[in-house]
Amino acid sequence: MPSKKIQGIFLAATLAASQSGQENRHGHGVLALRNTDSRRLGKRSKARGKKQDNDHWDDDWGRGSRSGKSGKKKSSSSSKSSKSTSKSSKRYGKYSHSNSWGDDGYGECNSNIPTSAEVEILINAMELFVNQEKSLLAQWTRAAYHDAGTYNKMKKEGGANGCLLNLFEMREEDVNYFLDAPLNTLKALQDFWHSHPDTCMRISSADILQFAIYFATVRQSGTPGLNDSKVDHLKYNFEWGRPDERDCDTVWVENLPENRMEGAFGGPITTRCLAAGREIREKLMDRNGFSAEEAVALIGAHTIGMTRNIFGDAHKGVWIPSGADDATPNGPEFNNDFHVYFFEEVPATKTYNFAVDPVPFSDVFPNWFREEEEEENFLDTDIVLAFPSQDESVHPSFHKFTRKFAEHNDNFLTSFFSALDKMSKLGVRARLSKSRECRSNCSDSRLTDSQVQDLRDKLGEALHKAEEAVHEVQLERKEEVKTLTTPVDMASWYMNEWTADGLI
Repeated sequence: MPSKKIQGIFLAATLAASQSGQENRHGHGVLALRNTDSRRLGKRSKARGKKQDNDHWDDDWGRGSRSGKSGKKKSSSSSKSSKSTSKSSKRYGKYSHSNSWGDDGYGECNSNIPTSAEVEILINAMELFVNQEKSLLAQWTRAAYHDAGTYNKMKKEGGANGCLLNLFEMREEDVNYFLDAPLNTLKALQDFWHSHPDTCMRISSADILQFAIYFATVRQSGTPGLNDSKVDHLKYNFEWGRPDERDCDTVWVENLPENRMEGAFGGPITTRCLAAGREIREKLMDRNGFSAEEAVALIGAHTIGMTRNIFGDAHKGVWIPSGADDATPNGPEFNNDFHVYFFEEVPATKTYNFAVDPVPFSDVFPNWFREEEEEENFLDTDIVLAFPSQDESVHPSFHKFTRKFAEHNDNFLTSFFSALDKMSKLGVRARLSKSRECRSNCSDSRLTDSQVQDLRDKLGEALHKAEEAVHEVQLERKEEVKTLTTPVDMASWYMNEWTADGLI
């Protein structure tokens, strides 16, 4: 089996080759996903750097363009999908082979490895969901990390084990606030997939979560949207077989970064950046087991991220305009724009200089920064990636990897997909396998009209329940939001106990 690095290089090379119809995008020649996802509120969408060739994935049929047009509809919460097999002329999907399990030896429907045809049914259902609610792409990305990121290699606990989807108490933890939309929709997709008349398998919640981030990032890389090449990659390259944890523990969320470091909240920027770097080292590196380069690559998922709820409605904002939900007709662009931002928009080269004049940000809050005109928000755990470490004994200099990824999109995609492969297997001891091939009695994997309507109903209900959950949480967070959105008095840092370099 090829190494994770080689797998990442292969996928990045495929993605890079897929842009042949465009200019080179960005080349010469913690994951602090706490309460974050993506929606465009920024006003500018200027290209940062040069365009990169990207059309290998854009072959004769772009599945992302076949979106359903009807709006969301509230309906019953039944987890069983319609099993209609009517020969409708309107279907989602293109391919004509789905699983008939009879000859594959899984007559009891207990296989934890789907066939490639069964995977395609899931892809078609996911595509229907994101065509109607593109914010799910970023939200599924965040949810997948919040499941896998509970891993602590020293204690051998947590990991990509499905607890976030299976144990309701996990989503009630502060660090997991506002994950109801991605979790509700993934549960609806899982139920639909298992009850589909042409599937016979039992796939874990752990697999569903990790396939969701794979789907989202592959779909949005290169030219956003699905096409034949991307569908084939999703069908044949993801590894299945993660078991669900039967004894989940909410204490594992302590292994997730929170971007609220004790002793630094609201303090000098230099102190905050040092603490933010320490959290990345302690959580992503020491506990999760990522290298510094892998950590910086994974935080790059903020390219399609947004602080949607954590700072309240008045302070919603994207990180990068090209990563907004509606940046393109097929959703956000997944690329190295997050890393490019630090070299094209942040003139300071050291933390001290940035602390004195935090350009381009107009507002400095206790643990985040905002550029009001463009409605762009960055966390302390983002900003620390832009500068050399103030103290290498506290955390390494992440900025050298930020620069590497900013120099060329291929560098970022190679490292990201390699790190993502590692992330999706944190804490997993079971042997994983790629999808099985459907060998006989394979039928049409496209969705019938009744299945499409059933999925639309499930999507509407899942999102409606998520909106109710967000409203309930926000009613309890009024004081917290007020604290988070009160600008800090920078002048106080240079008086009494605070100094510009954060030392007392």
